[in-house]
Amino acid sequence: MQEQWNATQARLLADVGVFLVSLGRSEAFQQIARRLVPLLGDWCIIIIRDEHHQPRRVAVACADPSKQALAARLIQEAVLQETYSPPVQVLTTGQPLLLLDLPDDYSENPNFSPAYRELVRQIKPRQVLSLPIWVRDRVVGVLVLLITAPSQRHFAQDDLILAAEIAKRLALAVENLLLYRSMQRRLDQLLLVQRVAGLVNSVLQTEKLCRLVVQQLHDTFGYHLISIYLLQDGVLRQQAVVGYDQVLPVIQLHEGVAGRVMRTGQAEFVRDTTGDPDFIEVYPGTTQCIVVPLRHGEAKPVGVIIVESLGNPTLDDEDFLLLSLLADQISIALLNTMLFARIIESFERFRSLIELAGNAIICLSPQLRITEFNRMAEQLFGYMRSAMIGADFSTTLLSEAERPLFLALVREVEQRGSSRSFETILCKADRKHYLTWTVTCRRHLSGELAELLLVCQDLTEQREMTAELLQYERRLQNLERLESLAIMAGGIAHDFNNLLTVIEGNANFLKNAITATHPVDQYLQNLLTATQQAGGLVEQLLRFAVADPLKLQQIDLNRLIEKAIPILQTTLKHPAVIRLDLDPALPPIRADPTQIRQVLLNLFMNAVDVLPEQNGCICIQTALRAIDANEFVGFISPHRLTSGKYVTMSVHDNGHGIDPKMQQQIFEPFFTTKVHGHGLGLPSVLNIVRQHGGAIEVKSRPGEGSTFTVWFPPLQPSTEQGALPGTVIGSESPCVLVVDDNKDVRSLIERLLRQAGYRVKAMANGSEALHLVTQGQAIACALVDITLADISGYDVCRRIAELNPCIPLALISGYPVEAASIGEVSVAATLQKPFRAQELLSVVQRLIEIRAELLRKQRC
Repeated sequence: MQEQWNATQARLLADVGVFLVSLGRSEAFQQIARRLVPLLGDWCIIIIRDEHHQPRRVAVACADPSKQALAARLIQEAVLQETYSPPVQVLTTGQPLLLLDLPDDYSENPNFSPAYRELVRQIKPRQVLSLPIWVRDRVVGVLVLLITAPSQRHFAQDDLILAAEIAKRLALAVENLLLYRSMQRRLDQLLLVQRVAGLVNSVLQTEKLCRLVVQQLHDTFGYHLISIYLLQDGVLRQQAVVGYDQVLPVIQLHEGVAGRVMRTGQAEFVRDTTGDPDFIEVYPGTTQCIVVPLRHGEAKPVGVIIVESLGNPTLDDEDFLLLSLLADQISIALLNTMLFARIIESFERFRSLIELAGNAIICLSPQLRITEFNRMAEQLFGYMRSAMIGADFSTTLLSEAERPLFLALVREVEQRGSSRSFETILCKADRKHYLTWTVTCRRHLSGELAELLLVCQDLTEQREMTAELLQYERRLQNLERLESLAIMAGGIAHDFNNLLTVIEGNANFLKNAITATHPVDQYLQNLLTATQQAGGLVEQLLRFAVADPLKLQQIDLNRLIEKAIPILQTTLKHPAVIRLDLDPALPPIRADPTQIRQVLLNLFMNAVDVLPEQNGCICIQTALRAIDANEFVGFISPHRLTSGKYVTMSVHDNGHGIDPKMQQQIFEPFFTTKVHGHGLGLPSVLNIVRQHGGAIEVKSRPGEGSTFTVWFPPLQPSTEQGALPGTVIGSESPCVLVVDDNKDVRSLIERLLRQAGYRVKAMANGSEALHLVTQGQAIACALVDITLADISGYDVCRRIAELNPCIPLALISGYPVEAASIGEVSVAATLQKPFRAQELLSVVQRLIEIRAELLRKQRC
């Protein structure tokens, strides 16, 4: 039924119409609120949902001038968030709400927030009328009228009808506003699509593109939860997000709405996430979700864009349409970035291969202009890349004589498409460089020549190293030949010295037994003279045999091996692997580093000669190993070893092995199985090892390779002087311990010493001598031959010093030796065979004096 309005009501409705037509929306709502006060109430508040569906106060009017400041504050605090307030209830239910005769304690409602209670106390409402503003079956706002204390007026029926009519007219204005917003939003959407299309098509990096897309969606449309996932390694991996505190870095293709979209290729709008069993909640409270695929044409999706909402604002079909439209543009841009990434990757791979190549690489255009010049080419030719790009190759880097051959090869490569090689010589810094070139070409899909590729290798060092190695091998062969001769000469000289010692000693005894006028005296003198001359010749022979004395010093065997590896690698005849298994806790040894390097080189070269042409392997190992005396079976020169710990160096190869019968001969001079061998390498090794008090162990079986292990005594810590473990000789003559395995020499020394008044303990081997010292025999000094049958003279001296540091020691040898520190044991003197009686007695007298000094210091 059509209402009949009085003049005042008709005037009010007319004013409302004028305001809605002539004024802007915000000003119109404010003027309407002011006209309704105090005609229909003391307060008027108009609440409209914004584009994000948040209820906002768009107009507030108050009849009481003292409350204007409060009204202004309510406008500033536009968003209405009080759940139990009458306006929010009307927005929720869509039903008008009329509250009459509110009590004084209405403001104390426990459901109200403290801020809202304070607001109610200040307004003091007595009656509240809240009318919904409907647009297209949706409540888009609320018209609120309040009558406050102490006013006694009430809402009459005419007031309710008039207020309802005004709410309808406000609804028309709000509908126009929503239509305007919709049109504006559609325009923004179109502008966004155009803008994003322009932006994304200008970006060639995938990561940057993804960040740009989510940021644009957030800034322009206000989407709060946005993410982009791309297909990588069979799963969806997160690329860019906005709004999430926590992210889901990986989504499997069989899970979630995103996985479903990837499988079907169709965009999906989940209007209520609680009804979708595939939905995965990442952000708590998510109510809606739109997932659109990223793909080009009908191809399989390569990723997805996900937009989620917490319900405020809600997502609608316009959002779904916009995101679907954007996905097409983004898919094209994404395809471009992927193609660009592949191009960049291929280019960078090509550049890396060129720059990291060990050879000089030069690319030429079909006109033979340089288009690429890598780092090795810069180093080889001495030109910078920037200066060479565009230069003519043949006139810049080739001599006039080399150009015709190069041009002929280029024509041949162009015609046949195969690679060709040629050599040139580069004169640089007064040195010739021998270069070998390989030329090949690359063609376009049409078959036309695209470019020429030249790879240049500098063979100068390789040629020089080969020449040096050949020269070194020749020198080594000469040295091995001389060394073998020296070994033979040394052995002969040593035995000959023993014979000369016996001859000269007995001749002296006979000469002393007769008078100077005896007819035999002259013959004996001639014999002594000849013996002395023979001794001089033997001494010269020994100098040739022994050469320079060992320069013993403390060395780190591991470090010596590591430094020798570069030299050893040059001796390889075929590609092979050199493995090191070095004990990091290896103790040092006392040795001559030059001689030890010679041992390592000889063993390594023997291993190289038996390696197979393919899959050859040589292993060098060091260790500290303990061994008992009964384990010396199979050792070469085991008489120098006693039970204890030793430093070992092993060289193992995977060659054909050594026959057991042949193992007994490999250390014999001049024995060899090589076509051009001399049989001097292993005898030299054995001689050096013996000089260092060590031994060699060989393990080999045919078809299983060979292992040569060298045993060295470790460097012993210094021995502290202790008390003399025997009685001191008083008035008795000193007792001299003589240790020599040659019976004639031993007897001669014993006779000379007894004739001089000394007591003598003569022993044929080191074990007997050590047993005598262990028993506490009073020994004044000891004369020890270096070469004994069971234990080396060096080891005997070392053991005697450990048992009784107050026994001075002297070494007797047919080799030229010097008094030196053996390990940490001091040798007081040496006696060179052949010797005279006076020389022997002088050495013994010196040892007796040293003992007396030691005893004096001990008593002090």
